[in-house]
Amino acid sequence: MADFFEEYEGYPNYEKMAIHDEAHGKATRKKLWMVFWIMLIVTLFELFVGFKFSETLSEINKEYLFIFLTLIKAFFIVWVFMHLGDEKKALKYMILVPYSLFIFYLAFMAITEGVYSGMARKLFAAVLLHQ
Repeated sequence: MADFFEEYEGYPNYEKMAIHDEAHGKATRKKLWMVFWIMLIVTLFELFVGFKFSETLSEINKEYLFIFLTLIKAFFIVWVFMHLGDEKKALKYMILVPYSLFIFYLAFMAITEGVYSGMARKLFAAVLLHQ
C-alpha cells in the first residue's frame, strides 16, 4: 500500500486520516452511551405504561403514545448512528419534517380506520340483532 501513495503523491491517505486521538474517542463513546441510556429509558417507559396503565388508558391513547415513543427512538438512531446530527440545519429539516409528518399521517389513518371498522362492525351487529 505504501508503494501506491509514493507513486501518487497527491492522493489522500484515508487510513492515516481516520486515526483519531483518545479525546475524540472518549467523546464518541460518551455520545453513544448517552443515546443508549436515552433509548433504554424510553423503552422501559413503554414497558411500564404497557403493564401498569393498560386498563386506565384507552386503546387509541396507548397506540398514539407507543407510536410517539417509537418515533423518538427512531429519531435518535437517525440522528446519531446515521450522522444526521452532523449535517447542516436546512438538510436536517428537509429530511426530518416531511418524513415525520408522513409517519404521523399514516399512524393517524391506521388508528382511526381501525377504530372505525370496529365501530361499524358493532353497529351492524346491533342493527341485525334488533330486527
